[in-house]
Amino acid sequence: MPLLAGNLQAFHEFFNHYLPVKNPVLILALTLLIILFAPLILKRFRIPGIIGLIIAGVIIGPHTLHIIEKSTSFELFSKTGLLYIMFLAGLEIDMQEYKQNRSKSLVFGAFTFFIPITIGYLVCIYVFGFSLWPALLLASMFSTHTLLSYPIVSNMGIVKNRAVQVSFGGTIITDSAVLILLGVITNVVGGEINSMFWIRLLVSLGLLCFAVLYLLPKVSRWFFRNIEGQGSSQYIYVLAVVFIAGFFSELAGVEPIIGAFLAGLALNRVIPHNSVLMNRVIFIGNTIFIPFFLISAGMLVDFGLFLKGTDALVFAGILSIVALITKWLAAQVTGAIYKYTKYEKRVMFGLSASHAAATLAVIKVGYDIGLFDQNVINGTIILILITCMVSSFVTERAARNIAMTEKETSKKIIDRTERILIPVSNPDNIARLIDLALIIKDNKSHEPIYPLSIVEENEDADEKINLVKKVIDGVVEQISSGDKKVQVLKKVDLSIVDGIARTAKAYSISDVLISWKAQQGTGNLIFGSIADNLLVKTKQSIIISKVIQPLNTYKRIIVLLSPNSELESGFNLVARKINAILKQMGSSALIYGQSKTLDAFSSLFNDKKKEFYNYLIISSFDDNNIIDQVKEDDLFIFLSSRKQTVSFDFHIDNMSKTLNKNSEFTSFIVFYPESLKFLSDSQITEMTVPAIQENIEKVIHLKDKIKDILKGNQKV
Repeated sequence: MPLLAGNLQAFHEFFNHYLPVKNPVLILALTLLIILFAPLILKRFRIPGIIGLIIAGVIIGPHTLHIIEKSTSFELFSKTGLLYIMFLAGLEIDMQEYKQNRSKSLVFGAFTFFIPITIGYLVCIYVFGFSLWPALLLASMFSTHTLLSYPIVSNMGIVKNRAVQVSFGGTIITDSAVLILLGVITNVVGGEINSMFWIRLLVSLGLLCFAVLYLLPKVSRWFFRNIEGQGSSQYIYVLAVVFIAGFFSELAGVEPIIGAFLAGLALNRVIPHNSVLMNRVIFIGNTIFIPFFLISAGMLVDFGLFLKGTDALVFAGILSIVALITKWLAAQVTGAIYKYTKYEKRVMFGLSASHAAATLAVIKVGYDIGLFDQNVINGTIILILITCMVSSFVTERAARNIAMTEKETSKKIIDRTERILIPVSNPDNIARLIDLALIIKDNKSHEPIYPLSIVEENEDADEKINLVKKVIDGVVEQISSGDKKVQVLKKVDLSIVDGIARTAKAYSISDVLISWKAQQGTGNLIFGSIADNLLVKTKQSIIISKVIQPLNTYKRIIVLLSPNSELESGFNLVARKINAILKQMGSSALIYGQSKTLDAFSSLFNDKKKEFYNYLIISSFDDNNIIDQVKEDDLFIFLSSRKQTVSFDFHIDNMSKTLNKNSEFTSFIVFYPESLKFLSDSQITEMTVPAIQENIEKVIHLKDKIKDILKGNQKV
């Protein structure tokens, strides 16, 4: 016994001497080990990783083993994680889905605010016996929720699901209402409520929205245009924007999480969702900052307080039950109105069930101004733990079922593997070509992008191809560091076109992406350009790009759809790629085409009301009125087609050349959909420009081209 007592005494002295850990380096090391192993260990018990991090926070927190002392640096990481959650929620919102669901978001936001606060107020008055203002403030706590389960839906790949988008919209509505109510109650209790308070609040919120939602996108486009290719600088800029927006939010009298969410909405229009920068933002947030916040939330829990009596436990239980039931009712009512599936209702409940950030803000302020006592603080902490656990379990199960359903649906829609080949003989534009490939690539596809280093066979072929490949590898290294798959190929062939065609066939390529400069490089009047020959020798989709500035810096996109292009076998796949550009670049868009073509294009994306873009019906493309409207920072997109196909139009096919000649600094992308079916001569005559008329117009253009050659102005 003396030996055992001595061992316990030594163990106690060891803990008192070395714990809690105060060394910032050791704190960081231990926290990273927890972030690494806690999800892995609890995953074996089918417990979500988020819960693992919260439980780990409980264990190492000051009220349990007290292994880690909360330091200033730890609090900074935790605060960053909180802001990051709200920022990512705004950044990843699909604006097309939001436009379709904004009325639904308002409805869900109203239900998830009024149902909890109404029921909560009655419970606080008649069950707990609170007076007016403490009851109202505590009831408002039930209406708040933090998107703590956001990483789950993100990892499951269902961020763009309609129920998830509605939950995102509802979050900002209910949290904003609660935090504004918090400011009002604080001023009422302090006796500072007057007309100036309301004027100051409205003006400050208006200035916040103007600065973040209007000015920030303009500043960001300028920044990304001038800091192109510097990935680390771009990420630091994004991180700085989050904190600055949060600070401005505090100046406006609301919580910084509102500013972070607004910053996400603002940069949503500037950062393409499939870009390397977006990948870095999500990866670093989910890996470092958000786990710090989850651990910090767990460290607030003190189970010892509930061993002193049953009152605190009963109080915490009632709070938790009311919080969960009211959020469940809001999700069920909204889902029933809009006929959502049971799993969509569950994911709405799961996302809105967790109480953390705004809840803590409400209770902390109420405690500081004397409206709440320690029992409310203790009960709220337990409520946070319980609701976060329920939120994680419900969200993960529902999200998995939704992901499985959407995956099966996508398999039915996309009947072939998407593989993008980027032939490169001159590596100058490889970075922008890969950026474009990442944007148009289906984000559900796990296939890599294939840059092809290709040169014609001669005595210097090996030296040239190694030089090109070295440059490509340098660009690919940056892309791959963003967790994007890129597989570099190389080929020496007697003919560039034949080499591309053989590689496309060998690797079952679906799309070939080349630069305008490359396709013109070997162009001549006898054999035609690289693109002309590729269109003849391949059946794959061909994309020709002349992009002279970062894709996310264009202010306007003009799309021209070739007549009858909706009849092409590859129309759907190419139209999805064009829509991916329009969605991710956040620019205003004008889409020209015939009525049937526009209807087919818009129906592919459930835009039957034509509210996503500005659709303009045009009957003929034989004039230059569209090209004459060229403005600075415009990007033109042409949906053309191969000759002798149902949608071939000479004017569309020649318009990119005219645009390049008239405006050297204008960017454009030309899409040629894959063509598996060719029509008879009689069908072509009925639906396309007659051959005689086409040849007459070619002679006219050829005359101008010969003049340029004689003057020495032929572009290479």
